[in-house]
Amino acid sequence: MFTIVFIIFLIVKPGMFIPNGTCDRLHIENNWYQKEVIWKNLGRPYNLNIHRGSNTLFFSYTVPELYTDVDFQLAYYNLFNKEYQTIVGIRGGCAVCIDQANDDIYLGGSDGIYKYNVMTKIADFYKEKGVNIWALFYKKNLFYISYPDQKLHIEVDGKFAPVKEFEGMEVDHFHINTDNVIYFANKTGLYKYNSLVNVVEILNDLITVRQIVEDNNGDLYVCTNIGLFVEKKTKGFVQVLKMKNLHGLAFDKDNNFVLSDEKSVMKLTESKSGCMSNDDHW
Repeated sequence: MFTIVFIIFLIVKPGMFIPNGTCDRLHIENNWYQKEVIWKNLGRPYNLNIHRGSNTLFFSYTVPELYTDVDFQLAYYNLFNKEYQTIVGIRGGCAVCIDQANDDIYLGGSDGIYKYNVMTKIADFYKEKGVNIWALFYKKNLFYISYPDQKLHIEVDGKFAPVKEFEGMEVDHFHINTDNVIYFANKTGLYKYNSLVNVVEILNDLITVRQIVEDNNGDLYVCTNIGLFVEKKTKGFVQVLKMKNLHGLAFDKDNNFVLSDEKSVMKLTESKSGCMSNDDHW
């Protein structure tokens, strides 16, 4: 009697999978992305925003107070020519927002709001002298969150005033999407505000939000202490990346992910190869 043994060969294209120990890729939804570290040895870079006209990333990072009396520092990185430097003249600079339509770049620090000129690389004082600015946001109007009371303010007719609907709430992060839906977050979780009936809806009270961002297609992402979530119309917010040390998120001119972890900023580009095993980056 003869024993017939069938040997099956699995053909794998070179580069399709990389050993996990040396893999520099991330898996987000159905795609693999290669990581390119563009700035390292930073302290918790966050508040990532990209000026699409020049494809320049603006962000803040922490500075050890042991060496300086400044606790936060603003910086920029041009994704086209790779020019980068810190932004001087803004004490405690920690806030960034961009009016893409008018090419206005707003920066905030411990003594007010500034406007930054990409050509001269100079930040000129704008408004709210002496106010400690925690965060900035632009959608038809300029908004800011003051520190340490975490109150939301809006600029109307050239002057800032508290947003009445939020006077009784603490706000750490604020965002209005392309459909004019209002999202905000504080230490207790992520919320949606229904302005028609003045009702706050709890979306997730188990996460710590670090940034709320839309990509160039209008898809809403939430950067949290446990990774990335994206809003799906039929499913709500779905986690697409598990990553404990994630701190910030932006999208460049070509809609590539730009992420930050606790020590560096990285750009992601789609890759045809991935890791042999996905440990979910925990």
